[in-house]
Amino acid sequence: MDTFIYGIDFGTSNSAVTIWNAATRSLVRDPRIAGVDATLMYFPQAARRIAPVLGNAAKLRYVEDGMRGRFFQAVKTILPYATFTETVINNQTYSIEDLIAIFLQHLKARGDAVTGRDVKRVVLGRPAVFSADPAEDQLAEDRLRRAAQLAGFTDIHFQYEPIAAAFAYEARISRPERVLVGDFGGGTSDFTVVQLDPGRQGLTDRMGDILATGGLPVAGNKYDAATMWHKVTPVFGRGATYDSWGKQIEVPDSLYRTICQWDQIVFLRNAKKMDLLWRLTGLSNDPPAFERFQALIKENQGFALFQILEAAKITLTTQVTAPIKFDHPRIPIDLRLTRSEFNQHSADLTAQITGYLDAFLSGARLAPADVETVFLTGGTSLILSLRAEFVRRFGRDKIRDGGEFTSVADGLALSAPLFFPDLHR
Repeated sequence: MDTFIYGIDFGTSNSAVTIWNAATRSLVRDPRIAGVDATLMYFPQAARRIAPVLGNAAKLRYVEDGMRGRFFQAVKTILPYATFTETVINNQTYSIEDLIAIFLQHLKARGDAVTGRDVKRVVLGRPAVFSADPAEDQLAEDRLRRAAQLAGFTDIHFQYEPIAAAFAYEARISRPERVLVGDFGGGTSDFTVVQLDPGRQGLTDRMGDILATGGLPVAGNKYDAATMWHKVTPVFGRGATYDSWGKQIEVPDSLYRTICQWDQIVFLRNAKKMDLLWRLTGLSNDPPAFERFQALIKENQGFALFQILEAAKITLTTQVTAPIKFDHPRIPIDLRLTRSEFNQHSADLTAQITGYLDAFLSGARLAPADVETVFLTGGTSLILSLRAEFVRRFGRDKIRDGGEFTSVADGLALSAPLFFPDLHR
């Protein structure tokens, strides 16, 4: 019987696979599966069905091809929405399950290259909350299960991502600890309070150790959107006015809400919206801004611009200022973003996350003093203003981190004994 089980963290921004060997009761470490893959998928323009480019290579190829073709990012966030059923790429129809299966197949192939087996068992991560609507939440899990089946898995189990992160942390400790895990990704912020004990690692029944779990759909991508809204949309005319029958009227904000999500910018590329922008170029008090706006849409530069915004966010985790410099000839942008500006622009997002955290702990009848350790993981956990709120509530001495991008995948693999006890007797 095959003793290998994969732990797959299919993330909004990054994904990873880790391998559990039930025979040795240990993780398999191999450079071929070390690190993460960006959860990106690019279909070059073609007249027929061709294999997409995946991971970090997708981003490079997309830019090399002049940002033509179809580029997918954050497809995980689509899972709860029943209104998204399918899309047509190069004259072929793909469901959301088809798209995700392609990426899961890619991760499975990386694992199979290490094990030399066609592994069929997997523990898949899922956020604590895909959606606050139970029906949407179930739809998301059902779709992810179907995608895993299409990718070649037959024995599929789900583990909450923050619980997986907790089990990864448990492998590092030497004594029992009551731990709050905050898992902050691109799409969701998830929390778990769990009683960890290295002496219980690998046991098949750990449900009694999980004291509370929950989450909300506010995370890294919305911090990027906040920078776009507050700092960059004025470059495209937000706040400008236009002449209408002798009156100066402010340009509607709805146009700018749309460009705060790079994957929504394409929906402005229709005759009605483009005609509006063309007229605003002539009627507004800032014609160059609307020329830049038109170029952003016509030349499909949304993804490239948001890469710059994300880089600025990362820079501000270690520096007090960051450049927002975009060198496209028709969309020249040369701004500097300070950490204090970033914190101010995203204060409402941080407040939403910490407000949820406070309610989450209260609902579990736990005070900050009841928590011995706070383990923060995921790229968004590096945002200093968010981290400062945890320090304020729990004290700096309780904060632990590390493995911001791989701890969930490790913990999913470490969860294997819970779901496959037959292999651990």
